[in-house]
Amino acid sequence: MIGLIIVLATYAGSMYWVQRSRMAFGAVPLQAIMALSITLILVMLFVLGRNLVKLYVERRRQVPGSLFSTRVVVTYIGMALIPTVMLFVAANSLIQSAVNTWFSTDTEQIVQRARAVSDRAQADQERELQLMATFIAGEISAGRIGRRDTLSDEWLRLQLLVPRSEQLGLDAIVAYEGTDLLLDPVFDADGPYAHLFRRPASPPAPATEINDPEAIPTFDPLPEGHPLYIRAAQLNGALQGQPFRLNDLLADGTRLLRAGAPILDPDDTDVTTGVLVVGRVIDSSLAAEISAIEALYEGFAEGLSQKDPILNNYFVTFVVMTMLILFSALWVGLYLARGVTGPIQKLAEGTRAVAAGDLSYQVEVEARDELGTLVESFNQMTLDLRAGRENLQQSRDSLQATNTELDARRRYMEAVLANIATGVISLNAEGEITTFNSAAERMLEIQTSDAIGQRFENVLNDESVAALKDLMERAKARRAPLEDELSIDVNGSRLTIAAHCSSLRDSAGAYMGTVVVLDDLTELITAQKTAAWREVARRIAHEIRNPLTPIQLSAQRMARRYRHAVGAEGEGQFDVIEEGTRTILQEVDTLKDLVNEFSRYARMPTVSLAPANLHDIVENSLLACASMHDGIAVKRDFSPQVPTIKADPNQLKRAFTNLFDNAVEAMEGDGTLRVSTSYDQQIQTVRIEIADTGPGISPEDKDRLFLPYFSRKRDGTGLGLAIVHQIVADHSGYVRVNDNQPNGTVFTIELPC
Repeated sequence: MIGLIIVLATYAGSMYWVQRSRMAFGAVPLQAIMALSITLILVMLFVLGRNLVKLYVERRRQVPGSLFSTRVVVTYIGMALIPTVMLFVAANSLIQSAVNTWFSTDTEQIVQRARAVSDRAQADQERELQLMATFIAGEISAGRIGRRDTLSDEWLRLQLLVPRSEQLGLDAIVAYEGTDLLLDPVFDADGPYAHLFRRPASPPAPATEINDPEAIPTFDPLPEGHPLYIRAAQLNGALQGQPFRLNDLLADGTRLLRAGAPILDPDDTDVTTGVLVVGRVIDSSLAAEISAIEALYEGFAEGLSQKDPILNNYFVTFVVMTMLILFSALWVGLYLARGVTGPIQKLAEGTRAVAAGDLSYQVEVEARDELGTLVESFNQMTLDLRAGRENLQQSRDSLQATNTELDARRRYMEAVLANIATGVISLNAEGEITTFNSAAERMLEIQTSDAIGQRFENVLNDESVAALKDLMERAKARRAPLEDELSIDVNGSRLTIAAHCSSLRDSAGAYMGTVVVLDDLTELITAQKTAAWREVARRIAHEIRNPLTPIQLSAQRMARRYRHAVGAEGEGQFDVIEEGTRTILQEVDTLKDLVNEFSRYARMPTVSLAPANLHDIVENSLLACASMHDGIAVKRDFSPQVPTIKADPNQLKRAFTNLFDNAVEAMEGDGTLRVSTSYDQQIQTVRIEIADTGPGISPEDKDRLFLPYFSRKRDGTGLGLAIVHQIVADHSGYVRVNDNQPNGTVFTIELPC
C-alpha cells in the first residue's frame, strides 16, 4: 500500500514537472505518456539501485553466495548493456534523423510557399471584391440613391444592384444606411448559394407599406448567425471611412469572401452615409484545396513547435526500453543466481547448524537439478549423523556409566587405601611409584606428592630404609611374593614393620610392576611386651607380697623380744639390733610400694569414655603438675578448631601429668614447655604435642621408652611412660616420641574424635 502511494506521488510529481517544463507540451495524452515514462524510469532505477546496493552489502558482509550472485548479475547486465546501448544510440539517431527530415528547411519552405500562394490568391480576390464594392458604392453616391428618402428600394435593387451582381459575378450584395439595412440582401434566389443567404423566415411586410403607400420601408437586421451578418464594430469602422475584408469558412465547407466600402454623401465627400458590402462564394473544390493547404500548414507549424517534445518523448521511451532490458537482465541474473545461491545459503546455514550440534536440521529447498541432489545428500547426511550421534550417545552413556562405576570403584579403593592402617606402595614397570597411601606416608614420613611419579630408588635413598629398598628390588626379579619383618629408623623412631612384596605380571608373564604392603608391628609388639610385663608384674607382685608380710612381722617380733630379754642393762646392745630391724622394715615398705605399683600397672582400670573438652583436661593437668618450677615457661598453642572428644578425663589427666612431670624434670627447672593442639578434619583426629627444651632422649632408648621398668632415673620405677602408653592405647590413640629442634624432646599423642 505504501509503495503504491509512493508510485502515485512520483507520477503526480512527474506530471507536474512535465507540464511546467518544455519536454512535452500540447496534447494532454502526450504529457501523460511522458510522465508515465519518467515514473517508470524512476521506479526501475530505484529497483535496480536497491538490488545492486543489496548485492554490494551482501558482498561486504560476505554472505554465502554473494560473490557468485554478483558475478552472474554483472555478467548478464554486461551482456545486455552493450547491445542495448548500441540499439539505444542507433534508434535515437534514427528517430532524430527522421524527425529532422520531417521538419527540414525544404519541407518548411514548401509548406510556407503553398500557404503563401493560397493566401495571395485569396488576397487578390479580396482586393477585387474591395474594388467592386468601392465601385458600386461610388455609383450609389453619384446617383444620390443611398438613402431611403431618395428612391424606392426596388429601383435600387432592380436597376443597380441586381445588374451589377450579374455583371461582376457577385453572389450577394448588402447595402446599409448607417448601421441599418437599406434593403434586404440582394442574391440570386435560384442560385446554388441561395440557401446560404436566405433569411430563416420571410420578414413581414412593413406596416408603412400596408397602411401608408407613401411611407419609407424599413428592414429587420440580419441575425447574428447569418453568413452575411456584419458586426457593428466593422460597420462603424466603415462609416469612419475604413473599408474591410472578410474571409469566412461556412458550415458546409464553402468559403465566403466579403468586402465593405463606405457610401459617401454626394454633397460632402467627407461624410459617410452608409456601407456597401459585396460577397462572393469561392468554389467548393478551390475552398477545399485552400482549407487543406491551411490545415497542412497549421499541422506542420504545430508539429514544428512540438519537435523537441517529440524527440524527448522518443528519447524517454528508448530509455524506458533500455531500463526494461537492463531490469530484465538484472532480474534474470538474480533469479538464476538465487536459484544457485539459495540452496547454497541454505546448505551453509545447515552446515553452521550441524557444526553447532543441531543434527535435526533439514534444508527445505525445491530444486530438481544437481543442487537438488546435493541438498538431498546433505539431508541424508544429517539423518545419518543424527543416527550416529544417537548410537554414539548410547555408547557414551554406557561408557559413562562404566566409567562412573570404575571411578566409584577407584574412589572406593582410594578411600580404602587412604583409611586402612596398612601401608600400600605400587610401582609400574619402570620402577616409578604410582600409589603411596596415607598409611605408608605416616609410617615412612615421606610426603605422597614427593613420592608419586618418582623412582623408588630415589625416594627410598636413606640408609634407614635400605632394607625395604633391597626387599623391593629382590621382589622385582621373583615371581613368588617375598615377606620379611624389618626394623627401620624413621626420623629417630624405630619401627618394626612386616613387608609383603609381590610382582605384578600379565597373562603373558611380562613384568608390570610391584606391590608392597607394609604393616606397622611396632604397636603390636609393644602391646605384646606390655601384656607380658603386666603378667610378670602380676606374678612378681604376688610372689613378693607373700613373704614380705612374714618378714615384716618376724622383724618386729624379734625387736620386741630382744628388747624384753636384755632389759635395761642391754640398751647399748639393742641399738644395733633395732637399727637392723628398722632397715629391714623400711626395705619391706619399699618393696611393698614397688609391689603396689606392679599391682596397679597389672590392674589398669577400664576407661569410661564420655564427651570432654580436651583443652580443659590439658589445663587441669598443668595445674596438677606439682613439680612445676618458676623457671619453667609454659607456652600454649591451642587450635580453636579442636572439637569435643570422647575420653576419660581422669585417665588422660594422669597421662598428661606424667608427661609434664617428666618434661619439667628433664629441663631441671629451667626451660620452655610448649603444649599445642591441632585438628585434622580429614581423618577426624586431634593431635597434642608436648615439647621440652631438655637434653633429649638417645635414639637407642626411644625403642624401649614405653616398655615397663625401663628408666634412666635413679629412683624411677620405669612404669610412668608405660602407663601413658596404655592410657592412650585404651583411647584408641597413638603416642610417639621425636626430637625437638634445636634440642629437647616432643611427645605426640593422636586421639580420635
